[in-house]
Amino acid sequence: MEHITRLLEGMGTTPDAVAVTLRAASAQGARDSTSFMNPVVRYLNRSLNIGGRLEVGGGGTLLRLLYESKLREVPLPVAVQGFLDCFHRGLYPDLETREA
Repeated sequence: MEHITRLLEGMGTTPDAVAVTLRAASAQGARDSTSFMNPVVRYLNRSLNIGGRLEVGGGGTLLRLLYESKLREVPLPVAVQGFLDCFHRGLYPDLETREA
């Protein structure tokens, strides 16, 4: 969990900085997705070998990891929360996936 926390904290200190990190990693996603199609979840899955299922929960304030039948939660940094709020409202259209 420490690796996930460090990676989340390293994404940036503002929503725009988080967006820059995601652009650099080519991590796009779909609006309103809380799991695989969420850009933050995609970024984490590409950056780490997690071995479990990630999803954003708690109204966008928590990251949940289901691993070996155990649920763990990590608070999302404020900048990541702000990014997700803006992303889901359509303020980062270049980070929206074109995949079907």
